[in-house]
Amino acid sequence: MGNWITRYFFAGFVSLVVMLSAGAASAADDMTETARGLLVAFTQAVLDGPEALAPILAPEYQIMRNNGVGYDREGYLNRGAGTVSAQPGFSHEDLVVTADDDILVARYFLTIDETIDGEPVKRRAPRLTVFRKIDAGWKVVAHSNFGVND
Repeated sequence: MGNWITRYFFAGFVSLVVMLSAGAASAADDMTETARGLLVAFTQAVLDGPEALAPILAPEYQIMRNNGVGYDREGYLNRGAGTVSAQPGFSHEDLVVTADDDILVARYFLTIDETIDGEPVKRRAPRLTVFRKIDAGWKVVAHSNFGVND
């Protein structure tokens, strides 16, 4: 009798672990898709300029560019945003997302054909972008570009 109970207990335990793992994987997939959509909107807003970007930046926003130049929200909107032009078709690759409650962190590579200072540049640059849920929407809190200038 004890052996029978042990087998059922073990089978129930394994089933519970499988169900919980499936739920965790589904939640991770959902957050990855959320992050992908947020990154597309953020990248497009950066390309579109300050008017498109302002609504998605959190009040505490900061950026650090690969050349060491950093801006707060107002500095970026007034001096930094809209200075890069790019061809359509950028992509976010090797996306790794972590999230907890109202914070979402995305680590990825941005692949983009840009024009910087009148020169065309194709690059695949590592990035880190942090989002915070404010009210019903996600806002960008911080962004770092770790790309190497060619």
